[in-house]
Amino acid sequence: MKRICVLAVFYWLCGMVSAQQPNTAPATAAPQGGNVGGHNAVYTDRTPPEQMISLEAGSDKFQARHIADLSGLPRGAVIILHDSGQHPSWPFTVAALIDDLPLHGWDTLNIELPAPAIDIKAQTNPAAPTAPASANAPTPAAPNKPTATPTTNVAVPALGIEPQAQARISAAIKYFADQSQRNIVLIGFGSGAIRAAETVHSIAAANPAAAGDTTPITALVMIAPQQQLNGIEMDLPKLLPTTGVSTLDITLDSAPQARADTEARRRAILHQRTRIYTQLELPPINNTSDAQHSTMVKRVRAWMQLHAKELSTEKKTPPNPASPATN
Repeated sequence: MKRICVLAVFYWLCGMVSAQQPNTAPATAAPQGGNVGGHNAVYTDRTPPEQMISLEAGSDKFQARHIADLSGLPRGAVIILHDSGQHPSWPFTVAALIDDLPLHGWDTLNIELPAPAIDIKAQTNPAAPTAPASANAPTPAAPNKPTATPTTNVAVPALGIEPQAQARISAAIKYFADQSQRNIVLIGFGSGAIRAAETVHSIAAANPAAAGDTTPITALVMIAPQQQLNGIEMDLPKLLPTTGVSTLDITLDSAPQARADTEARRRAILHQRTRIYTQLELPPINNTSDAQHSTMVKRVRAWMQLHAKELSTEKKTPPNPASPATN
């Protein structure tokens, strides 16, 4: 009987202690991904401080990760644009490239981009504008997603998301141009790929008479590119013929829609017979397999070493007509 009483007192004391601690658990929970597209505290904390720089696009200040050429045999500069929902140190994609390319002559810069407008709409519930972020937010967001899609093309220009992204890319180009870099490659993953193509298109449209001679952008690499993006008027099949630079198009998905998108891009520039345009299909990047993502890195690096060169040297040697639209 005495033992039972002691146990009862023990459990009663444990209950009182646990009743006083429920408020401490939520306070210690940290956000998993930070604010992707804005200042991401998680990724900056995990990046060596000497690699972090701040860039400005007007009044917009944003973070970038920079690693200079480590080989002593400089080839040029690379600007890497992450995909939607990622950040400039995302493993197996942008981080894999920035860890490898500086070892082979490339001055490399990963910049932080704002989330595309459709992602912002998914994170914001327009039906409850007065409600703060709560645990119930994801539930109403799901039914709003399909209905928001047809109207996003009207709402995006007012948000200014893509103009902000383009201004940041331009600031990164200026960062290298100020260092007299004349061989700059744009590499984009997913939504970053179509943003990169839009940048090259805008530069070409601003200087049509120059035919690309005055721009330091010499090559474009698209990895698992997103075919369309709200806020960008043209899709990739319409953008690519206007870019005029050597392009590597890597597909990581063998689904029917991905194959159809890839074929649409190939057909769009099929008539540009003297242009270097290469398509590759690689296995999907698998977080558990280092070999697959290193294959992507090796293919990108090898292609750039062949085709990403200063325009002044390219003009002396006619392009190889056998290289366009290779699968």
